[in-house]
Amino acid sequence: MTAGKETHVRGLAARAGVPALALLAATRGAAAQERPGGVYVLGGVTISHQDGAADGASQIYITAPGGTTAGWTIAGGVFVARHVSIEGEWSWSGAMTAQEPARYGMTYVEERRDRVLGVMVRIHTRPAGRIDVEPVAGVAAVAHDRWSTTETNRPWLPPDQAVDVGPRIRYDTLTGAAFVSGVDVRIGGGRAAVVPGFRVRAVTRGEDLVAYYPGGFPRWTIGGGVCVRVDF
Repeated sequence: MTAGKETHVRGLAARAGVPALALLAATRGAAAQERPGGVYVLGGVTISHQDGAADGASQIYITAPGGTTAGWTIAGGVFVARHVSIEGEWSWSGAMTAQEPARYGMTYVEERRDRVLGVMVRIHTRPAGRIDVEPVAGVAAVAHDRWSTTETNRPWLPPDQAVDVGPRIRYDTLTGAAFVSGVDVRIGGGRAAVVPGFRVRAVTRGEDLVAYYPGGFPRWTIGGGVCVRVDF
């Protein structure tokens, strides 16, 4: 083999090895980060659904409004074993609103929002893989924020005075406990990954919450979202 051909063959072999070396480095990088003591943060957008009063539907008693809303979540975690991490999560739902016509010419304009602070256990089924299915489960404290406005219809008055709109009242925030479970899919190796996921949350309903919404309050929340996760 001539010197020129030998140089050409070595160049091809070197170029062919670059993708393999890059893939190996990325895999080793992911494995190094997902180790006991390794930490990560994630954040993204969510969509959640809760049953409840529909806008414009008549109610005998005030009922918690429901619907599908967009929100956000941020979290951070630490690996306690190669396949297990513990994380804290902070999330907000969007505002759920409903106009609820009731008796005696009154309409209640109800607004509410959930704020969730939870502790989760995450199982990493393939820590070093570029795609990892990650079941999660944990408990959370849920703060229920509520605002209400009462509109009174007085048809015997002139049209411009027929509806009396009361003040928008913010009620004391009530806090309940919840069980949270779901599954995420981490897509990507190295330090950064995209993580779509699914969540189910079941919340307790104490006496104070029932007093706020005697017509009913949803126990279940179903939703999902997409986050970006960065490992350190």
